[in-house]
Amino acid sequence: MAKAVHMEVVQKMTKRFFSILACAILVTFSWFAPARAADNTDDLEYGAALVVEIMDLMHEYHLSNPDAAVLTQGAIQGLLDSLEDPYADYFSDEELKVFIDSLNGDLVGVGIEVMAGEQYPYVSNVIPGTPAERSGIKACDIIVAVDGQNIAGWSLDDVVNKIRGTIGSKVILTIQREDNVLKVGLKRADIHVPSVNHEMLAGKTGYIHIASFGSSTSQEFDDAMRSLESAGMESLIIDLRNNGGGYLDAAVDILGNFVTEDTLAVRMVDGQGKREILTLDKTTADAPPMVVIVNELTASASELLAGALQDYKIAALVGNVTYGKGVVQNIIPLSSSGALKLTVSKYLTPMGHDIDKVGLIPDHYVLVQELQREVAWQILHPEDVPDLTLDLSTGRAVLNGRALENALDIEKNNSAYAMPLRQVLEAMLYQVFWQDGLIKVFSDHEEVWSIKPSVGGLGDRSGVFVKDGVSYLSENILRQLNIDISKEKNKITLTRLR
Repeated sequence: MAKAVHMEVVQKMTKRFFSILACAILVTFSWFAPARAADNTDDLEYGAALVVEIMDLMHEYHLSNPDAAVLTQGAIQGLLDSLEDPYADYFSDEELKVFIDSLNGDLVGVGIEVMAGEQYPYVSNVIPGTPAERSGIKACDIIVAVDGQNIAGWSLDDVVNKIRGTIGSKVILTIQREDNVLKVGLKRADIHVPSVNHEMLAGKTGYIHIASFGSSTSQEFDDAMRSLESAGMESLIIDLRNNGGGYLDAAVDILGNFVTEDTLAVRMVDGQGKREILTLDKTTADAPPMVVIVNELTASASELLAGALQDYKIAALVGNVTYGKGVVQNIIPLSSSGALKLTVSKYLTPMGHDIDKVGLIPDHYVLVQELQREVAWQILHPEDVPDLTLDLSTGRAVLNGRALENALDIEKNNSAYAMPLRQVLEAMLYQVFWQDGLIKVFSDHEEVWSIKPSVGGLGDRSGVFVKDGVSYLSENILRQLNIDISKEKNKITLTRLR
């Protein structure tokens, strides 16, 4: 997997890809002692001498008179490529510092997170205590120019690179706020981006999002737990979506909040055999009812944490199958300068599951990203039946009293309506799968309905059809799935009956 650059500006999934992380994503690693010379075996001595001789001859005789540094970098890259390990890498001293600082959320910038808009990016979050906050920049401000240069249509990476710079240097952002256009001068500074954010949801459900596992993540998580517990938290959602990993020790330490001392956290397997990593004593109370949200970019250390919580039946996993990175890298400082990042072991979950290139299987599949947190909350509150209200003129939807960001595309034919199948059924706590041309619907782990959809429109007798790549279902199918339909003027409310 290519390295993803950790920036102060956030990008996530299609329109929102995190740039706060500057680690090579999907990394779980620790530190080794500085590298020492290898054993003087004949093969290594011969190989090293051969490489040096070839480099000397290239430097002396090749028409292009290649630079020694270029040859050295090529030799290093060739060695790395020979491993066929996508996670192996070499860092210069400068690259290593950028890598570690970014993993820990330390960067130089102005303190904003942005998301892609239709033409211009907009501020999604202002980090407290930063130049941006002190200058009055607000969430939802639209950035139209940087240093006087219009950025319409720029990629988020290009915007990030334009805003960032050296510490103490200045940048001018042109901001559109409603009908006003403002120019804000900012001095770039050291910024620490927290890897943990939390809030209290309805029903005394705590919510903690972990973006990565850096050096301060465990302490930030402990602080979030104390804050939520003091506010009366009765259940907990941990969000590990798009978390590509980080320090293994941080994941193990967070697990210690929910298990007793000396609980097996992970099984490590390397060339020397197996070893076990245990949790430390954190004198914690019993774990609250818990759900962990995961997706296809949940990887490495985040899979370690989610897998252990699932193995011990402490938490249910909601979302999609995780990335599947069950190998561990160590960063090995070199005696000359720089460092190597090498895969040194694989890990298994406490119950011995090998998730490498397989991933963790969620207990409850929810593929619509916007619904994942809502479904996680619903699972923790089974006493509240899910209800979804749709505005038929706009497609706007409200699930369990909370407005969804994206509108639903509703098909209409006279007085009959058809709604997007996956969005509606997942909101009603069903799981939806495609298999051999069939749509199969599950309630918990029991298949309750299946059908082969037609290609056409609302007039299809089956009540299920595919149009422009989207599956729709009609009102009569909803009733078959024990979903009550209530119509009032231009609105439909769907409620799953017990």
